[in-house]
Parts: sequence; structure tokens; C-alpha cells
Amino acid sequence: MMCERVQTRYTKGRRLGELQMVQEKLADSWIELEQFRLLVMRTAWRIDKYRDYKLVVRDIAAVKAAMPKVLHDIAGRALHLHGALGVSHDMPFANQVLWSYVLGLADGPTEVHKVTVAREVLREVQPATGALFPAYSRPNLAAASLAKYAELLGISEDTI
Repeated sequence: MMCERVQTRYTKGRRLGELQMVQEKLADSWIELEQFRLLVMRTAWRIDKYRDYKLVVRDIAAVKAAMPKVLHDIAGRALHLHGALGVSHDMPFANQVLWSYVLGLADGPTEVHKVTVAREVLREVQPATGALFPAYSRPNLAAASLAKYAELLGISEDTI
């Protein structure tokens, strides 16, 4: 609907679709929708693969958390690009924006789903032990490299 509108509507002698800010809205909408579709497809694939919802909790929660925002953002852009017509009862966009909030609560608040995603992600990560800096910090990586290649560099262990 957005694409048809901006290809049809003219302002100041130019088609809306020729304006960069309009193109940005279309691009953002397409990108968000494709990312969301891929997340849904990947989640469905993982459900089919594992046949155990406990192994796909993070993915399902991510879909539930992302969906209201995707709907809100895309419907909001569509509403905006349709101007006054977009907020009228002749178009679905205002209702879709409203429903994005409803869907953000329908199966539990979005924040709960985000907590689930974060909790599941953190289960796979072990904390660094006994280090002031993370293992991947430059001082630690430099020290590990020196220790590993000390002999090749002609440096004694005491120097390190």
C-alpha cells in the first residue's frame, strides 16, 4: 500500500517515491519486514527440527517481542505516507498502530519476552574468572600472545 501510494501521489511536481526521506521509510519498512519474516521462518524451522519447545523458547520469545514493534513501525510509516487519508477510517493504518500495542500485551508484555530472550542468551555465556578485564580485552590478548610466542620472540617467561 505504501509503494502504490508513493508511486501515485505527487507533491510539488515530484512523485513521492522520488524523495529520499520517503525512500528511507520504504527501505526501513522492507528491511524490518524481511528481518522479521526470516526470524519467524528460522523459529518455525527450529521448532520442526527439535520438536521440543523448550529448545526454542528464546526464538519464540524473540518473535513475540519483535512483532508488535514491526507492526507499529511499518503501519506508522504507512499512515504518515498517506497523510490525512492515513488517519481516516478509510485506511487501516491507525487501527494497526493501535493493535500493535494490544499485541504487545496479548501473550504477555513485550518486556517479559525480552527478559526471556536475554536469560536464554546469557545461559550460553560463562563469566570471565579472576580477571580485572574481560578475556578479549587488548591487555589480556597481548599478554596471552606474548606468553604463547615468547620462545619465538626470544623473550623469557620472566620478562612477560
